[in-house]
Amino acid sequence: MPMGREPLTELESFYWVFTHNCNLTCAHCYNWSRPGAPTVTRDEAMALIANLPPRIRRINLSGGEPLTEYPLLLELVGELRRRYPDARLQIQTNGDLLDAERLDALLDAGLGHIALASEDDWHPTPEGKFDALRELFASRAMVETPLGDPGDREPLPPEARTFNVWGATPDFWVGGVWPRGRALKLGLAKLMPDHNFCDRWSGALGFLDNGSSAQEIAVQLTSVYPCCPGTVEPLGDLTQEPLASILARHQGDPIWEALSDGDPAAMGLEAGVDREHAQRRIQELGSVCLWCDEFLRERLLAARGEQAVELLPVMGESGHPERA
Repeated sequence: MPMGREPLTELESFYWVFTHNCNLTCAHCYNWSRPGAPTVTRDEAMALIANLPPRIRRINLSGGEPLTEYPLLLELVGELRRRYPDARLQIQTNGDLLDAERLDALLDAGLGHIALASEDDWHPTPEGKFDALRELFASRAMVETPLGDPGDREPLPPEARTFNVWGATPDFWVGGVWPRGRALKLGLAKLMPDHNFCDRWSGALGFLDNGSSAQEIAVQLTSVYPCCPGTVEPLGDLTQEPLASILARHQGDPIWEALSDGDPAAMGLEAGVDREHAQRRIQELGSVCLWCDEFLRERLLAARGEQAVELLPVMGESGHPERA
């Protein structure tokens, strides 16, 4: 373990895409969510939760559409609330499958926040959808909160019941975030070479730290990634070893330390790839994420004799399932 590094005992934010199953097949989706796509099993989910650190401040259950797997979602909310009574526990949903009965059960199980992430041009929006959901939330004394990176705000107490409404807009979320999945395949990813997503909340910033306020670990099904967009390959499988062990294996490696510093242009410095070359490739590719992909393919995959593929594998999924 590098000097100054502490073993992982607490995590600021845990973002878990426990299912790729979705009631929709949106063109802008970054992880190929689709009807009938894979979901973790109950046994996998419980093994994964057992490998989390003792303290987590924020937990976000997402998809896919988490409500397509409602019985498992309800069990996960209850188990995570039992294990982390002080965490802010939320789900991220398009809201299409949410009704009063399901909302009440989730709130009773310990859910604290609902991120209604579908107010945009990509998700189907039946007339009155958001008005009806706001009315439902208000009837349960849920308060609407402002948008923005959660790392910039003081966390609310776990018992607070809140929601917000947002979606994929160029100003708020698309930006340089989605060089992935259908968005990339269909040419919808907005390439922004000067947008360093690595150096912000949900990027890789601080992912190797112990409890840094910037730290969010993303898990797709059971595979661990240092950021929401994901890297060419995962850091490890969270059903197979503790998160602390997975992160410890990557501490001290200059590639992953550069990402944790929010400085992807420094990934190759010790391998002889200077910052000027990295910055040039970021501009040419249009994205720090695509530079990260290129570098990791050349340095990690090629070192094992693996051939680069045209598109990233579906995060957390084995093989190459049909892509809509």
